[in-house]
Amino acid sequence: MSLEISLPWAKKGTVEDLVFTILTKEYPLRIIDLMNFIRKRYGKGVTFQAVRKAVLQLLEKEVLVEKSHKYTINVEWVLKSKKLIDELHEDLQNKKSKPRSMESIKGEITVLDFNSLNELMRFWQNLIDDWFKNFKKGDYGINYYQAAHMWEGLLHPDTEKSVMYQLKEKKIKSYTVTTGNTPLDRQIAKFYAKIGITVHIIPSGSSFDKSYYVGTYGDLIVQTQYPPSITKMLDNFFKKNKSLKDLDLVDLSNIVNQRIPIKLTIIKDLAMAKQINKSIYSYIE
Repeated sequence: MSLEISLPWAKKGTVEDLVFTILTKEYPLRIIDLMNFIRKRYGKGVTFQAVRKAVLQLLEKEVLVEKSHKYTINVEWVLKSKKLIDELHEDLQNKKSKPRSMESIKGEITVLDFNSLNELMRFWQNLIDDWFKNFKKGDYGINYYQAAHMWEGLLHPDTEKSVMYQLKEKKIKSYTVTTGNTPLDRQIAKFYAKIGITVHIIPSGSSFDKSYYVGTYGDLIVQTQYPPSITKMLDNFFKKNKSLKDLDLVDLSNIVNQRIPIKLTIIKDLAMAKQINKSIYSYIE
């Protein structure tokens, strides 16, 4: 017995759902082919117009793509759906133990455990968002970030755009350094430039620089060191993928969602934050 996949929003057995289900197994197909499949396989007396309407609805939702009047399921839609499901599964699986906000930070030094790099990065982004929300006029408004590869801009571009918008809104000075210097690193730097952030590329072959990520947010220092296996895979990914056009996002998603223990250290110390800022700024003077 073969597995049938249905649309999450469509009632099972509707024309829209049947069109999708058929195209998971048979493709590409014309509208007339889909109509015949529905009539013969499911015994439903559907009209050509009803099938055409369902196909157009799925095209509008970007579930399907069309070429030469034949239809297939859109691979990009599948990838986006997979990403959302993976994130939902991870959220539900870690709901009781996963830290969510600034309230997770206790005392001057807090060390948090995560089960994947992507889980850690999403918390990091939430932490930045909380800092913005609590930022008041007169607070120390400097943000520095140093990374080997700014991969989060590839998987979470909307979140990154939101973060950068708030930097401008709060009039926070932001400086970013990346030690990676592959063609892909340089293209990502151009993406950030378009949303208002200058990324300074300071190449480094140091094993420490390849694994160490640090950011300062006012009096907070947030830092992590990637496990060696993840560092190596990310390095290989950035060397292999030379263009945003031919980017293999599935490969990147598999790397950052790999189940592996990783720690995030958060230090609340204004003097230390200023010292780190001074150190990073010395690279870009």
